[in-house]
Amino acid sequence: MSAGLRYIYYIFELSYLIFLATYYLNSKKLFFLFSKIITIIYVVQVFLGFLEVIAGFHLPQSGAFVYDTMTSAFQPTGLLFNTNDYAFFLVIFFPLVFWRLTYLRKPYRLISLSVISACATYLVISTYSRLGLLIFGIALLAVLITYSRIWSVFIGAWSTLIVTSLLLFSPALFSKIQDIVVASFTEKGASTSDRMERYNTLWQITKDTNLLGVGAGNAPIKLEQYRIGHAQVQETILAPHNFWLEVITDGGFFGIFPILFFIILLGMSLYYAFVIQKETDKLFLMMPILIIITFIIAAVALSTVVDKRYLWIAIGMAVAAVNITINQRKEHSK
Repeated sequence: MSAGLRYIYYIFELSYLIFLATYYLNSKKLFFLFSKIITIIYVVQVFLGFLEVIAGFHLPQSGAFVYDTMTSAFQPTGLLFNTNDYAFFLVIFFPLVFWRLTYLRKPYRLISLSVISACATYLVISTYSRLGLLIFGIALLAVLITYSRIWSVFIGAWSTLIVTSLLLFSPALFSKIQDIVVASFTEKGASTSDRMERYNTLWQITKDTNLLGVGAGNAPIKLEQYRIGHAQVQETILAPHNFWLEVITDGGFFGIFPILFFIILLGMSLYYAFVIQKETDKLFLMMPILIIITFIIAAVALSTVVDKRYLWIAIGMAVAAVNITINQRKEHSK
């Protein structure tokens, strides 16, 4: 019962966050103002991340004090709990921050875009998040191409200068980055096997309930019971690490249907907005596309997403951006 109430509360909260973002960010001016707040928070997160990577400093609630690994002491978590959460925070808001910085004055625009791109890249690599690194690479390439080929050349040249400087003046740092990337993709076999075992168990639970589910929030508890039996001292929350399977296991077909309907409706609206888009600010419409793709990947990469408020705020902003584009086009056609 307690797990169900907890889950229902988070469903209400995330729905409310999406509604608030969509309702209040109903113009590009308001969206621009709120994106400035997100950008400030993003810069703070980047600053904290570098403190953690360089000095090993962590906030009291950081997961670095919980996870005892060889690399946790210098892995960034920022204002969040673990490294995966931090990585996907940087990834999902990167297109938004990049778009906001393109409105700076020319003397500062190139520098700020180059610095935030380079810093975010290094910090995402430092988290050892495989999917985070992959989706960030896609997002970085997408915003550079969408923004402008000319500016992409300048930013690419600036980034090349930074990389070249690292090779010449700090080869140890470049070697460290290379080692982290290799380790992220080659030294997580046990983690991958454990996740696949959880996925198979979740699907087995779903089949055992005839696609009706075990009840809101009970998938983690059932997952633990299937692995160690029903003799438990207390209700254990074992992270499913797959939001889609978690929803199906909780509510069966009736649980996943509203989410699929929302995603399909959002996808259709995004396609319509993309077709009617006539403005030069194409990066504004690329932003919700990248946010949605990042969310879909995060739903598999993170332990769970139902309590990750920043993900749902980002989804709300994606919906708001699509609505603004469609409404602007309708006003122009009148």
